Amino acid sequence: MEAPNTNPGSDQAFTRFVKEVEPRLSYALAAAFGPEVGAEVTADSFEWAWEHWEKVSGMENPAGYLYRVGQSK
Repeated sequence: MEAPNTNPGSDQAFTRFVKEVEPRLSYALAAAFGPEVGAEVTADSFEWAWEHWEKVSGMENPAGYLYRVGQSK
């Protein structure tokens, strides 16, 4: 497992990203897998995003990518 990004600017950008994307992502994953599993894979997806934030933050559609990450969990 990679060490999380410790850049303070990254912290703020990631926090903004989570606040913006989490409602839609959790809704979509709950619709796909049910509320309990959807909540778990949403958390797993954001954990993965934090561990790979440098890559995720540069993506054209990071929310869509995290949806795919959630589907693979």
